[in-house]
Amino acid sequence: MRKLSLIGIPLLVLLLIAFLLAQSASPVVDLSTPVTALGQTTSITVHVRNPHGIRRLAAFVEQNGVRYRVGETAQPLRLDGTWSFTAGTSAVPQLKDGKAQLIVEATSNDFLRKTTRLEREVMVVTQPPAISVDSDQHYLYLGMAELATFNLSGNWTEAGVRVGDQTFRAWPMPGGKPGYFSLFAFAWNMQPGTAPLVYASNGTGNQVTGPMVFQFPKKEQPRYTVQ
Repeated sequence: MRKLSLIGIPLLVLLLIAFLLAQSASPVVDLSTPVTALGQTTSITVHVRNPHGIRRLAAFVEQNGVRYRVGETAQPLRLDGTWSFTAGTSAVPQLKDGKAQLIVEATSNDFLRKTTRLEREVMVVTQPPAISVDSDQHYLYLGMAELATFNLSGNWTEAGVRVGDQTFRAWPMPGGKPGYFSLFAFAWNMQPGTAPLVYASNGTGNQVTGPMVFQFPKKEQPRYTVQ
């Protein structure tokens, strides 16, 4: 009988370990919105979920082999929730323009405390992009399109032409030529005299605009009627 009990103890331990392993799960971590660049202060939100909740969350930015902590919470989170923090050169002035790694670690709120790591390559951007717009005269007519060309320098993620509340993206010049172009429309119901602007932004809140030379011939404008 004693022999059976001695055999049963390791078996119970194995069963307990197996139970704990079955009950433990790694956290799932996702970025609520894609992050490609870090500026002075970039807001980041992550979505985390785990059947046992989250015990700990931490965020880092790593550049040139050096890791900087930019956020941490030891407050247990519910099974499915979000966590927000900010990262950028305001909190970590050691960061330089160039590539870096954004790292988020989530630890499960169970016995094994499994940790999931999310890594994304980002660009640290401290300077806004620059725009050089062509000097051609653009004649604008209601309900018609026009072509603008321009050069962009620095780091940028979005560029094109903005007319009122409408935007038209930039495209590389064909044939491998330097520069970009944007084919933009001047809507038939656009307020006459609305100035089109070439714009560029880098995803960190830095946005620049450049005016173009244009003329709005009043006597030659087409007339539209709503039936």
